[in-house]
Amino acid sequence: MRRILFLFALSFIVLHINAQSEKICRTGFAFEISNNPNWGNGEPVIINITPGSPAERAGLKLNDIILEVNQQGTYLKPHHTIKAWMLDNNQSDIEISIRNLETDFRTIKIDKDCRSRVGIDESKLAPVFAFYSLEDVQNRTFHIPMKITTNTESILSDYRTFDFAPVDAGTPEIDNKISAVFEKVLTQRGLKRDKEDPDFIIQTFYSYENNPAYNPITTVKTEDKANWRFDINNNKMVKLPLYSPTDVVDNEKVPYFLEFGFRFYDRKFIEPGKMIQIWECEVRERVKSNYGLESYLEINLPLILLKYPYPGNMNLGTYEVNFLQYNYTGLNYNIENLSKVEFVDSNSPAALAGIKKGDIIKNIQGVKLSNNLKNLTDSYRGFINETMNLRNPGTRYTDTNGYKDCMFWEVGEYNKVAKTLNKKSYQTAFTYLFNFNQYIDWETPNTITIEVDRNKESLDFQFTPEVYKSAQISAF
Repeated sequence: MRRILFLFALSFIVLHINAQSEKICRTGFAFEISNNPNWGNGEPVIINITPGSPAERAGLKLNDIILEVNQQGTYLKPHHTIKAWMLDNNQSDIEISIRNLETDFRTIKIDKDCRSRVGIDESKLAPVFAFYSLEDVQNRTFHIPMKITTNTESILSDYRTFDFAPVDAGTPEIDNKISAVFEKVLTQRGLKRDKEDPDFIIQTFYSYENNPAYNPITTVKTEDKANWRFDINNNKMVKLPLYSPTDVVDNEKVPYFLEFGFRFYDRKFIEPGKMIQIWECEVRERVKSNYGLESYLEINLPLILLKYPYPGNMNLGTYEVNFLQYNYTGLNYNIENLSKVEFVDSNSPAALAGIKKGDIIKNIQGVKLSNNLKNLTDSYRGFINETMNLRNPGTRYTDTNGYKDCMFWEVGEYNKVAKTLNKKSYQTAFTYLFNFNQYIDWETPNTITIEVDRNKESLDFQFTPEVYKSAQISAF
């Protein structure tokens, strides 16, 4: 719990320290210079995109290779030089030319988000108050045990089309289902299936076996550490009967072993006419209970393929998932005086309602907006401690920051959660960020009421916020 409170306070402190100039312009993505011979060697590659950012709106994707910034080539340029080109506050937009699995060259214009340095927006506040609604704000990490091998002669951006090796005569049904998952995922990534003249061929191999050393008598019944993974198809985390590669488990306590792998064979570029292996991925899972291969691949194969074409760690798959959902009004608060409106996004619900920069917020939903960070922290801490028994242990997970007791609210306790939040000592105006949820307000209002002071005149505004929602996953 101390870690959460420390992060809560630090969120404000760091922002305060960095508030050195009047304006900052954000693009909303991060990059690193690749040293991977297969993908963008010597060029910047996108490794993170901020939800709702200008970069996301412009269509930038993870693993895009940046070829040019404002028509300046990036090859072998140092990171700080490229970053300076992008963050020049005298430019309200930038043009970035990219290469990825879908295109050799495309130019994207990104309109920068320029605003006051002392403003903090709702996308930053929602994670600060995440324990009001972990259902809406989560940062989670998980691992898949895999080993990747590549061919240093292959330039993976050359490969645009694929097809499959002939299916095994003994297992046509499952082979066809595996091929269907591959085709769906790779097509979404920008590749195309070409049965006549593909750039590369996909071959798969797999096994699902009983562990001959398994001894159920020695297996002690204890609370199982949940292994959560992200279901891309349904945009949610799911609990699977698998051991994480970071779990220490005696071999005799593992009932099943599952192995799955695939290879990509070049047939055009390295030695035309010959099948040259350019990519291999092997996954070896320890399975807790009977879990069919088809079910496993439906959820896990899309995750495994996220490591292509820029794999990061070749001996382990590490995944980070960021869920963010909140009531967006467009308000930006002054971090030195939280009740002051520092900025209002144009055409946002708050702007259209008439709230203006410089307004002093007196209350939100009838709750006074406190400027005292210590009081906010104490209130938040007290609420979390008192309501731990209203959470569902079956949803427990460890977040990216290492806190082990993250849990969703127990559905049957929603009314108690809302009543606890209504206690005067716990009332915090920022609960409006999650106000459509019954565990925040049992009456589930669909509007937000804000009272402001403008030039010593009290004004009331009522409007419907937009529900912002995103889920992003990165593989390393």
